[in-house]
Amino acid sequence: MLLLITLLILNILLREYIKQSNTKFSKILFLIGIPLHEAAHYFIARLTLRKIVHCKFIPNFNMSPPAYVIYKNGSSIGSKIIDLLIGMAPLYLGAIAIYFIGPEPTQPNPYVSYFLRWLVVLAIAQCMLPSWQDIKNSIPGILIFSIPFALIYAHLNIELSISDDNIREFQIVLTTLVTYQMIGVAFIKLRMIHV
Repeated sequence: MLLLITLLILNILLREYIKQSNTKFSKILFLIGIPLHEAAHYFIARLTLRKIVHCKFIPNFNMSPPAYVIYKNGSSIGSKIIDLLIGMAPLYLGAIAIYFIGPEPTQPNPYVSYFLRWLVVLAIAQCMLPSWQDIKNSIPGILIFSIPFALIYAHLNIELSISDDNIREFQIVLTTLVTYQMIGVAFIKLRMIHV
């Protein structure tokens, strides 16, 4: 369990380092990842029949936020759950995308294929976590889900446990992401040395 926590903390620190580096390499990552992040919001907003007011997929690094999807929020309980689905969309759609990228390249030149796969996975991993605005929009939906779940859980005295196999699988995913991120940090550091 200590390894899992260490990997999670290392993953977050490396992600923040790459995010704050402001190099050409990090901008390439964000040119790939940010449109995917916003596309996830857009896709789920459309799927849940939300009216899209305005959207910008291509990031402008001189603006905050660099890209966005603005949609009409509702005030009902169902609307808050939809806001949760939309706000967390980059997280679960990013995880699905990373899963389907596949472990083995099929290109005739495996080095190019491995590099492109690594670049896309790193870009998705950098941008799949919800932004603070996404979290803020999702909090009412999280509360709507968590309070009844906690009451049912407490009332039924259900014991939740995580198997060792699940922990190992999560460790493998985090180790892979940390490895990709460390290679990304190495690219950033090498670029800074030659400037």
